[in-house]
Parts: sequence; structure tokens; C-alpha cells
Amino acid sequence: MREGKNCLKDQAPLFYRKDIIQMRELPVVFGSHGIVLQGKIILPPDASASHSVPGAVLCHGFGSDRSAMESGALLLARKGVAAIIFDLRGHGTSAGALDGNFTNDVIDAWQTLTDLPEVDKSRVAFIGHSLGALSSIVAAGKIRTAKAVIALSCPFEIDSRKLQGSLHFLLPFITLIWRMTNWVSGIKVKVDWRRFLESWLQSRLSAALADLDQCPKLFVFGANDKLTPYRRFVHLYNKAPEPKQKMLTGGFHNTPLVAEMLLFEWVGWVVSALKNHGIAIQNN
Repeated sequence: MREGKNCLKDQAPLFYRKDIIQMRELPVVFGSHGIVLQGKIILPPDASASHSVPGAVLCHGFGSDRSAMESGALLLARKGVAAIIFDLRGHGTSAGALDGNFTNDVIDAWQTLTDLPEVDKSRVAFIGHSLGALSSIVAAGKIRTAKAVIALSCPFEIDSRKLQGSLHFLLPFITLIWRMTNWVSGIKVKVDWRRFLESWLQSRLSAALADLDQCPKLFVFGANDKLTPYRRFVHLYNKAPEPKQKMLTGGFHNTPLVAEMLLFEWVGWVVSALKNHGIAIQNN
């Protein structure tokens, strides 16, 4: 289900408002297994059935919504890449609760995007922030056709053997803390904690990355990120197969999304990977 309208410049970030290019914005409703997800696709003005363009699936992090990825999506569309942003289950305007099937949301978004005749199915990148990075890697590993994967502030891999036995005792405390956090911060996210945590513990990022041995991968971290610190991820990065690159910058957990210069860098990397221009950013 979709309908088209123009993206208005006064709704875009500052870097786009000076651009006179008008892009098409397509609200979409999709999902599977009874979960209805809300999102939108942003198409470059020259995208058509006779001139298909590369695509990108952008996935936000825990407790956020699709607006967190909108600046990246607009910049990608400005550079000729169609982009889909959406609310994960339990977030924003999407239905359901965050559970063990959140990776399916990324796969459904990919299917929705690539169903469009304007999008070249063979040239699609998966981009995620925090939980969205984990989800994007696992989804790309299942689909096996990703042209590029970009993980922003990606969580580290947890040894499920250490926590699986204590999960039953931890759940009441986690639920209580989350309810208090919701009340204080006003965050509104529906979570099935048992299913979500069990799925997270079972999400083998190393195995998913191994399945992406032919896919260029970019990992972006802030040096001062306390939520998903790079020092906890570096072991997994070292095991990930080539081709891979990393950007370790100053900043915090959300810096890859809000710092415009950094945003331009990783978006440029995506465009180079999708359009076969070579990779512009060198390993650190």
C-alpha cells in the first residue's frame, strides 16, 4: 500500500534545504505474520522502471523510530539511492511488540523496497544503528544478496552460555527498570522482554558476518560510546571476513547519525559501494 508525494525542502535537514531537487516520498505499510509496520520510501527524481537505481534499507535502534534514519535516507536519495526507513515492531507507529522476530522486519522492509520496479534488487545496502545494526547484519546474512552492510554503533556479541541460565532471574528486574525508564523519559516502546533477550542472545553476529564474506562491510563507532563500545566489538571485527573497514571517530552512541561530516562520510562510502566506484574510506 503506497501513495506518492513530494519531499518538501522545509522538512529536510539543513544540508538538503539548499538543494532544489525534488524527491518522491512513498508512505508504505508492510509486514508479515500479522505485524503491521509503518514506513516510507524516498526515491531519487530520476528513478523509474526503465532507469532503476540502487537501494538502501535503514533500520533505527532500540527505543528510537524511523525519524532517526531520515537524514541519512534523504542524503542517499539526493545521491541517487532509493531508501526505505520504517519503525521496528513495538516502536513508533508500527504494531506489535519487540520480540524475537525483529530481524524479520528488516527482511520485510528489503522485500518492500525491492518490489518497486524503480529499485535495482542486485544493488541494495543494509544500514543500521545500534540494535538496527545487529538486525541489519543478521538480515543481510540470511538474504545473502547484500551489496554492502553499514553498522553504526553496533552491539558486541554476547556469550549466551553465561547469561542463558540467569535470564529467568534477571527478567523481573529488567522489566521493572524498563517501566521506570519509560515513566521518567516518556519513551513508548512495547517489548516482550523474554523473547527479545532470548533472540538477542541467540543472534550469532559472527556467523552472520561469516556469511557476508563477499560483501563490503563498514563499522562506525564513537570513541566515547558507553552503550556499544568499540573495545568490546573489536574482537568480533577482527574475526569478520574481508572486505571490511572501520571508522573510529570521536563522539558518542548517536554521533554517526547526527554529526553531519560523519554522516556525509559513511553515506559516501555506501554510494561508492553501490555504484561500483570503489571504496573511498581507508581502514583505520
